[in-house]
Amino acid sequence: AGHCIYSANFQAGAAGEQLSARSSSAHQQVCTMGGANGKEERPVWPPGWLDIPEEPRLLARNVILSISSESADQFLSIEQQPYCIAAADWDFGEYHAAAAAAMQEDIKLNRLTYVLVPRRISESDFWRLYFSKVGYVLDSVKEHGTYPPPQAAAPTSSLSPKANSEPEPIDAKDTGSCAIQ
Repeated sequence: AGHCIYSANFQAGAAGEQLSARSSSAHQQVCTMGGANGKEERPVWPPGWLDIPEEPRLLARNVILSISSESADQFLSIEQQPYCIAAADWDFGEYHAAAAAAMQEDIKLNRLTYVLVPRRISESDFWRLYFSKVGYVLDSVKEHGTYPPPQAAAPTSSLSPKANSEPEPIDAKDTGSCAIQ
């Protein structure tokens, strides 16, 4: 019922704090999953995941799972975004367990990594880009309850209509790309 995005033995340290800076809960939460004995409790990543109301949480989950459907060039364009974690601030070791859990949760990530790693980027850079986008999605959902985040109203000229270049919001009830709920 928690719709855990990643459930693994992951100790939320600097990585969790970095991606969940706005989280109201600093404690680690637990998700009950079906295991060999019927129930297995594992820490949930990211911290604060279960504090997000169910509808925005499902929206975030669907958006995060859709990252693996992006083209290689779309994925690589994350590097140019203002929310991208700087290479100097990145420590793959802090995210390794979350990356392994992401691969288990979203099998399509295997295809994207096969296309990109090591031909175009290193494995560490792949995950830096991936978790940059995940953090951006989570921050948007936590702060605004939606993704993409609302854009600040820009002054428009009466001479030229403003083109709508914002991506369409993903409906939280659309679970077409979500195999596990």
